[in-house]
Amino acid sequence: MKKINVVGNNIRRFRENKGITQEELALKSGLSQGYINQLENGKRRYTQKTLELIAESLSVLVVELFKEGDKKITTSKAEDFEIQKAKKKTYKKELPDLLNGLPDHIIEHYISLLRLEKELLKKANKS
Repeated sequence: MKKINVVGNNIRRFRENKGITQEELALKSGLSQGYINQLENGKRRYTQKTLELIAESLSVLVVELFKEGDKKITTSKAEDFEIQKAKKKTYKKELPDLLNGLPDHIIEHYISLLRLEKELLKKANKS
């Protein structure tokens, strides 16, 4: 009887849905590309820590990596909030890396845009 590689298949599916390579996922998660490849192909075991790193890098909850097939797990409002919080946490980590090394005038441009977006959101929420 063939073993189903649910976790590895889900890692691959989420990674491909995000349009990133194994190497990009490895860089984001701090793991090696070879390890990601072996997980996806069911040739390596995972640990809780590595799944947490991968899930955070993919902006999904760890539990999403254990879903079989196309079965959907319905989430509560609290779980939806946690998913959004995890995504925001990932963005906050990524932003300094993106800005690092850019010329000051470009950084100032993006900061101006972010401030404008924040003001527009405030106005929209008051309405």
